[in-house]
Amino acid sequence: MRYIHTFLLICFVLLTAHYVKAEENMTKVKLTINNTHEVIINLQNNNATAQLLQMLPAEFDFTDFAGEEKITYFPEPISLTGVKGGMVATAGKLFIYAPWKNMGIFYKTHSSRPDGNLIELGEVESGLEYLKAQNGGFKGYMDVVK
Repeated sequence: MRYIHTFLLICFVLLTAHYVKAEENMTKVKLTINNTHEVIINLQNNNATAQLLQMLPAEFDFTDFAGEEKITYFPEPISLTGVKGGMVATAGKLFIYAPWKNMGIFYKTHSSRPDGNLIELGEVESGLEYLKAQNGGFKGYMDVVK
């Protein structure tokens, strides 16, 4: 019985250490809305987010789309080669809509089914309420959290 407890304790420590290490390596960006409110977003690790990070810091003009999301366009073209699509459109997701090659953030859940046209860039950690509160468009300044 003692060996089982020791084994379970070792497993718990290893799993916890892996989770903490993954959190430490996660890249975060800050989207400042109209110079007043901050939205913190945890980024995925993929080719599209790497390209986004190379563009930062940058200012984006967001507009409201369909009463569910805020969308904008990249300051320079982004390549989607080798980037996997298939995201569920839930509130808080930062994404690229592949046909338009634009970026958006859902502030309301759109669907519970994966959409192959959506490429996940990340997820809002805090500040989603500020996106919801924006009537129409806004200027957003995005930079890496240091």
